[in-house]
Amino acid sequence: MMQQKIEQELQPYIKRNAITSIVDGVLNAMAMGLIPLQTLVVYFISGYVHSNLFIGLLTTVQMLLMAIPQFFAARRMEQLDSYKGLMGKYVFIYRTSHLLIGLLILFLAPKNPLLFVILFYIIYWLNGLFMGIGNSAYYNFINKVIPFNIRGKFFGWRGAFNSVGGVLGSLLAGVSLAGSGSGTQQYGYLFLLSFALDMLSFIFLVAPYEPKNYQNSAVGTQVIDYGAKLKEILKRDKNIVRFIVAQSLIIFPVVSLFPFQTVYAKTNFNIGDDVISVMTTMMFVCKSIGFILWGMLVQRRGFKWGMLGGYLLFIINLVSAIFINNPNVVLVLTAVFGLTNSAYMIGNINIIFGMCSYEDRPAYLCITNMFIIPISAIAPLINGYIYDVFGFKVMCVINLILLLGGIAVFSRVKEHHIATNN
Repeated sequence: MMQQKIEQELQPYIKRNAITSIVDGVLNAMAMGLIPLQTLVVYFISGYVHSNLFIGLLTTVQMLLMAIPQFFAARRMEQLDSYKGLMGKYVFIYRTSHLLIGLLILFLAPKNPLLFVILFYIIYWLNGLFMGIGNSAYYNFINKVIPFNIRGKFFGWRGAFNSVGGVLGSLLAGVSLAGSGSGTQQYGYLFLLSFALDMLSFIFLVAPYEPKNYQNSAVGTQVIDYGAKLKEILKRDKNIVRFIVAQSLIIFPVVSLFPFQTVYAKTNFNIGDDVISVMTTMMFVCKSIGFILWGMLVQRRGFKWGMLGGYLLFIINLVSAIFINNPNVVLVLTAVFGLTNSAYMIGNINIIFGMCSYEDRPAYLCITNMFIIPISAIAPLINGYIYDVFGFKVMCVINLILLLGGIAVFSRVKEHHIATNN
């Protein structure tokens, strides 16, 4: 069995792979903590774009473009002896977007705001296109170089350390925004610093040892044949269908609600950069706590139960958001979101790999992403439209209904595949 051969060859390199992956994660999380999309980027771009619908469009198109390469990337994954080369190339390309945006903020935004916004959106969208291939290779890579029997513990602690990195990044962002210079210039410096940290983390990203895939060289299939394989999996495996349906409902509140909470707080409570920085820090602290808690749970019970715990907790977030009436509630919602988001992040991809054999991982990941990524993209757009037309609280009620329906379906998902050398 391919997985047994790979994990046997990995034994001398487990410590190296775990450490380098954690360092990569911490540095990348610091980079993301400087410019988190859910808070600082949304806050920043709302100074130029005054429609919630168009703010939602930023992530909508980006994620739709992420879905385009999924089909071809998955087919390519099954033909590769190694994922590292493909992953490194595309991850490097999409991380350079922060360099370009930082330069645009510093040199173009003050002179031509309209052209700046257009280019800002285009770069974010192209970022999604390259991210689709890079992330597909990364998820297969990281689940290959970390053995199954330590995966729950590894992703829990890695996520916790990542959140610490995010906290450090958000604190640094807060200090920078509170310093001298115009707000626009400071955002430009944050993007440039984020790019520098990403390039440093890239060294550790490609450092883990990766065994070959030990597969038949005749696996190369035509696109039409691979499409038939995906259809056959959907027809045969109702478990992955239930997972996709559940995630399609849950994804509306879990993925897209938090940015609109930030916009609502800015509009109704007049919060500034300082409070946004506190919110970002709190989000990462709670993520760190959540990763440790969910990591211990999934190591014992599987990724499904960690995700389910986070989703049940998010009910508190939505109910509280319906009755939000002061900025202190926003901080509570931020804390709950951090705990919920860590549960989603620790299990979202890993649970898919627990539903199938090692050889079918690229196909299962492809199937899921082909449905979930477009829905994740549409969710902010739809929520932005509901917010603009009916208001924030109506949007929260609708998302609560979707969350409850998704939890009901998700409870029937089975995480049944267990490695033989566990």
